[in-house]
Amino acid sequence: MKVMLTGGTGFIGGHLLKAVLTAGHDVRLLVRNQAKLEEMKIIQNIGVDLDYVVGDMTNPSSVSEALAGCDACIHAAAFTSLDPAVMDQALAVNGPGAELILDTAVDMGCDPVIHVSTMSVIFPPTGDTLSGSDPVQGGGNPYNASKAIAEEHARTMQAAGAPVKIVYPAGVTGPIDLGLNVLAANLAPTLQSEIMMSLASGGWCLVDVRDLATAITGLLSPGSGPQRYVAGGTFMDWGEFHAIITEVTGRDRALLPTPREALEQMVDPEAVEIMLGIVPGDDAGLLKDSGLGTWRPVEETLHDTVAWLIKHGHLEEEWAPNCC
Repeated sequence: MKVMLTGGTGFIGGHLLKAVLTAGHDVRLLVRNQAKLEEMKIIQNIGVDLDYVVGDMTNPSSVSEALAGCDACIHAAAFTSLDPAVMDQALAVNGPGAELILDTAVDMGCDPVIHVSTMSVIFPPTGDTLSGSDPVQGGGNPYNASKAIAEEHARTMQAAGAPVKIVYPAGVTGPIDLGLNVLAANLAPTLQSEIMMSLASGGWCLVDVRDLATAITGLLSPGSGPQRYVAGGTFMDWGEFHAIITEVTGRDRALLPTPREALEQMVDPEAVEIMLGIVPGDDAGLLKDSGLGTWRPVEETLHDTVAWLIKHGHLEEEWAPNCC
């Protein structure tokens, strides 16, 4: 199968590139930066020549060129930044780009067309698990708002019968990245402390990026129609997360009960709601249909992630002696 992939120089997309090639598919990438693609080939140990188009996902001619002759499409690209000065670019890129790519892929006969969304567009959940049947939650910061716009469009396409599959990852983490992804950027300072927060509800939902990439690749089968899949990974309440971090890093930290009011002084309101309201994901459909079966132990994911953070200078060895 010839698969067009966007986002191949990003964290999830780089792992998808490796997984799709490992599964025996041909890949064509739409990338903005050829040099970053060469860097990704090196860190992912990809030794073959890659077929790619240099262009922007909001440019119709670039998108059409990238999709020409492809059997399927995985849209994993998105603009994301923690810098308030450029956050608004998400609104100009993510919604329009997703609409163009998904529409063009379906018009050119791709089946399936996989849209990598985010759990934030279905948060807060309507039940005790995150479910793909939950309604879209719009608004919020520019990234979340832009992904909600893309989500609404993808669901409209599904309602019309288009072979669009949507995947909702929760907290994606793991080793190997060209930079420091959002979750890793939060995990590192969490570990660089003698204390860890314990909140009255919520916790962590972590999914290994390598497993996520394998699962999405496993969905590359035509004829199964519109589908929605949650990728919540492993859910841990605050006490469970603390115990696992202690085991993995070999460094015990004091568990400090933290009231909501104190939390609101440290992080933005949307993050507060997610931290307090996160629930496990209903991952059964994805694990079954992708053939993955189960997520790897979260201890392995965290060990490999922390070891990668140390190796690349994002975390000092003293905070995780077991991972050196």
